[in-house]
Amino acid sequence: MNVRTLPIDALSPTSFAPYGDVMGWPADLAEGEPGYRSTASDFVHQLSFDTGIDGGPAEVLWVHYRDDSSRIDKLEMHRLTHQAVVPIHGGDLVQIVCLDHDGGPDIDSMKAFRLPQGLGVSMHPGCWHATRTLDGEVTALMLTRHSTTRELVAMLTEGAAGSESRLTPLPAAIELDVSR
Repeated sequence: MNVRTLPIDALSPTSFAPYGDVMGWPADLAEGEPGYRSTASDFVHQLSFDTGIDGGPAEVLWVHYRDDSSRIDKLEMHRLTHQAVVPIHGGDLVQIVCLDHDGGPDIDSMKAFRLPQGLGVSMHPGCWHATRTLDGEVTALMLTRHSTTRELVAMLTEGAAGSESRLTPLPAAIELDVSR
């Protein structure tokens, strides 16, 4: 079996744009959006989070990622909601993403991005993805849709079918190039 190697790219708003938005980048990217600066604190708009067509409630999750495998053998996708991931403790994450093509992952569009601690991404609905650590456990904040989390738990623990989400094995072996 041929093994495809996937390099880990540096994160930037331009390189990640086909898959979603980068959060935590310099404030000038949010020019024209509401914001405030003072000596005590700053805040700036990052994105408007869409939980889907019926406006189901957003949910904040505390996720402990431990999968440091370089092999990517399956991907997940959520069709209704954006999903945001921000590593906050323990190190960087690698976010693997690819576009959808006729209801399945478009392997030719697959990319891997290093998410430095404190920066995050929000993936568009329909973006296929997987997450890896580079060295040990990484704690991340995740913003997602409440019903998507419930459905994903049922899919992973009971083998339930999903309507908001999909899990799919990959047809070919893909290995992250962790040498860089």
